Amino acid sequence: MRQLMPHHLNLRPATATGLAVSLLLANLAWAQQAPAEKSLPAVQVSERNAAPVADVTGFGDVPAREVPISTTVIDRAELDRVGARRLADLTQLDASVTDGYNAPGYWDTLNIRGYTLNQNYNYRREGLPISAETVIPLDNKERIEILKGTSGLQSGTSSPGGLVNYVVKRPTETPLREVTLSTGERGSRLLALDLGGRSENKVLGYRLNIAHEDMRPLINNTNGRRDLLAFAGDARLSRDTVLSAELEWSQQTQASVPGQSLLGSQLPSVRDPNINLNNQPWSKPNEFRGLTGTVKLDQAINNQWSWQAVYGSQRLKSNDRLAYPFGCYDAGSGAYYADRYCPSSSTGKAGVGLADIYQFESNNERRQQQALQWRLQGNTVLAGVPHQVSTGLLRSVLNNRFDYQADGSAAVGQATTDGLTVIPAPNPPLAFNSPNTNRDEYNTELFVQDMARWTPRLSSWAGLRHTALDRHSVQNSGGRETRYRQSFTSPWLGLSYDLGQQLSVYGSWGRGVESSVVPNRANYANAGTGIPAAQSTQKEVGLKHASTDLNWQLSYFDIRRPALYESQISDAALAAQLCPSSSSDCRTQSYNGDAHHRGLEASASTRLGDWRLNGSALLLRAVRHSADATLNGLAPTNVPKQVLRAHAEYRIAQVPGLSVGGGLTHEGSRKVVSTSTEQVDLPAWTRFDAQVRLAQKHSDRSSTVWLFSVDNLFNRSYWRESPTSFGHVYLYPGAARTLRLTMKTSF
Repeated sequence: MRQLMPHHLNLRPATATGLAVSLLLANLAWAQQAPAEKSLPAVQVSERNAAPVADVTGFGDVPAREVPISTTVIDRAELDRVGARRLADLTQLDASVTDGYNAPGYWDTLNIRGYTLNQNYNYRREGLPISAETVIPLDNKERIEILKGTSGLQSGTSSPGGLVNYVVKRPTETPLREVTLSTGERGSRLLALDLGGRSENKVLGYRLNIAHEDMRPLINNTNGRRDLLAFAGDARLSRDTVLSAELEWSQQTQASVPGQSLLGSQLPSVRDPNINLNNQPWSKPNEFRGLTGTVKLDQAINNQWSWQAVYGSQRLKSNDRLAYPFGCYDAGSGAYYADRYCPSSSTGKAGVGLADIYQFESNNERRQQQALQWRLQGNTVLAGVPHQVSTGLLRSVLNNRFDYQADGSAAVGQATTDGLTVIPAPNPPLAFNSPNTNRDEYNTELFVQDMARWTPRLSSWAGLRHTALDRHSVQNSGGRETRYRQSFTSPWLGLSYDLGQQLSVYGSWGRGVESSVVPNRANYANAGTGIPAAQSTQKEVGLKHASTDLNWQLSYFDIRRPALYESQISDAALAAQLCPSSSSDCRTQSYNGDAHHRGLEASASTRLGDWRLNGSALLLRAVRHSADATLNGLAPTNVPKQVLRAHAEYRIAQVPGLSVGGGLTHEGSRKVVSTSTEQVDLPAWTRFDAQVRLAQKHSDRSSTVWLFSVDNLFNRSYWRESPTSFGHVYLYPGAARTLRLTMKTSF
């Protein structure tokens, strides 16, 4: 077997090296021309910004309300208000963000503007790329930034839905001592500690987060636990130099929950949202461990220019294990249901079908991501026009290593969809003889961004990112080796105009690039291989209003994305050659046609006396265009047509610190199956939540906040989402009514 590339940050020159050097030297020249002051301001770490910025945009300290990009910044207060423990909890905070494939006990997947984010390319931590094929803790995160739309300017390759950036908690200017205790249904409990502060001379700062949670969900047999230990520190080496570093270690153990499905052609009702089809005595829980950190140096050159160097590393290890349902053979009728479960006629029980149960186990999965970025940014004047310029280089390396996995080609038994069937343990035990695919990816990216203020009201925005890819994959058996190199440039342009009265109008256009990997399954002729990158485009126009009491935004977007297409190989001899163990269902995957999403987004937040109100809405039209006439014009699956999120909180003046609130989440109908011969819709659903909050202030530095929340107040049963995995349709129910009591005290 050919040896894979070594696991190190190999900074080989990219095809754009000459251009990179020229641009960097030019910007350094601008920096030297800027006038220096005798007394330079010290680099400060602000605990709260009056005008929040979104680092995910790449435009530095420009307030998010000014940048012609749609973003959502979810701060620590909002995370605490919804009791967010996982990424999927954020779907209740922004109408453009919905579930992509969020199985309890597994890593989370989001849809933004109807597009599913890629776990390898659409997630950032401290602005650097990370893998999201793990469970990412939120206890030590200060905020989460969501960029909506194409992100070719901010990322080399990514899905056009957007980017998610995790920003960790940093040292505080004043001493911080916080303890959080939380309990919920069936005895779930969380203990978290948050400590921060600075040395007496303010030179050294620290932030420590420790958390332990015993998870006792309502879903049957999904108990688990998780732990987090995170530290962040900084040193103000001089008035112009700050060195900072942070490191987090986390682990989680919990059984995951496979989805329900169609019963034949019938969409079943939700019998019990707590059913777990992974409820077998021999099935094992998933295990996720992660060690992630960054080191950053910020250096001010003068009062106009600064540079930053940051290195990030992520090391993940996981054991992915599951007894999972997939399709069904109906012995009574002789029919095989490849993408769903057998109808209720197979059991004779109304609303209960049969599913074939398979065993999957992939242990010792190792994923390592490294990234090194250097950025120069500052202000200059060209031909009398002020410019804010940023340029830099990013080098990232991804190395995935896997052992042989146990993925049986034959079912170990059948189970009824009420979760009551007990299947004997496989005898003999399933062998670990199914090859997996190791991957190495090397990305070199050069980026340049510019914001020019032509008049006090008119600003132009422009950016360019050049990416050079080198990607290699090979099965750990030595077979199916692939390699491809590709370079491309992603431009972006924007224009904004201040209309006065804190109202601005903007427009933007940009390109994004994405790359996919074919599922590593025996029925794919090109299993586990990378598909060469393809371009998506986005146009967006909008209005933004920002003031002390009222913030709102209205935007229209139009995105076209190359669509993945699966075709079945009809030639029996060729299928037997390419898919020897699955010749009857041998497929290939490639790009064909596009997915066209157009939508209208609106969001607003305000304070009216004792009321605090915020909400967002999305109207989305998504269709498929394809060379295959049977697919042309069809709607995608698991994409709601409209979404509404709203939250209201009322402060009861008669009781100091007491407030009551409620939330509404509504998602419109979506497709479960969308083909030329079958259309199945998932009904719209609406859920209400309620909260009571009591804040007690004991002294200047001591306070306690009590939060009692009820999710799904009326205990409504509904199907929350309908994802498709490896060609199989799944259904996930909304969680049953859940109670949670949290106390956060500072001292």
